[in-house]
Amino acid sequence: MSNHEPFYAAKCVFRHHQHEPIGGKKYIYEDRIILIHAQSMEDAIEKAEVEANEYAASGTEYLEYINVFHLFDYILHHGSEVYSEIRSSNLEPEEYIDHFHDSGSEHCGKYT
Repeated sequence: MSNHEPFYAAKCVFRHHQHEPIGGKKYIYEDRIILIHAQSMEDAIEKAEVEANEYAASGTEYLEYINVFHLFDYILHHGSEVYSEIRSSNLEPEEYIDHFHDSGSEHCGKYT
């Protein structure tokens, strides 16, 4: 497969059992986005599911949720869009960010 075959970004969702949740929460979830080199959307989904099951074999539970995004740039470069998800919501901007992206339960560093 040449570099001119399509790339896809695949987001899979996992639940971790080997780490302790923070903030009094019960579970730890991970949204994991990987690049897939594939000939079609169906091929990308199949390859992403294989990779997700391999990743889950290390003690992480694959929740069998996958969302695949076709990358339109043939050559990846600085600023290439690697994933996009558009969602309708009644939430105001600050509420939206707090609900979906900054609930206080994230296991990551923050830049403010």
